[in-house]
Amino acid sequence: MGIKLKDAVIDLIDDTETKRLKLVRITSKIDGATLTTELPEALCERLKVKDRVDVTLDSKPIPKGEEAKLYAEGTLLRVVEGKALEILGSVGGLRVELKVTKPTPSQSKTFTSGIFYLMIS
Repeated sequence: MGIKLKDAVIDLIDDTETKRLKLVRITSKIDGATLTTELPEALCERLKVKDRVDVTLDSKPIPKGEEAKLYAEGTLLRVVEGKALEILGSVGGLRVELKVTKPTPSQSKTFTSGIFYLMIS
């Protein structure tokens, strides 16, 4: 099933210590989730602070992913389950973090393989 964040808001697009690399934070208050990722400046040009976006993370390729603002395949590095679900991954060597405060069992099971797909539309 994956994790879907509907009507999430881009809170932050900020410079990092690395030249031409931006830190992007997307928050969904409805879903109780925050996605933080590093992206090259070129990929951030289509994203603006306070934009509403939909975010999908899944262990299988996402249909219509190529039509999104950002579509990427990543490697899962660590999953921490407890009261919250915390995921640490990498897309092309760049950090991706997802925190879900109240995950459903199906959301937790999404990350049993070593690969994930990320779509921001």
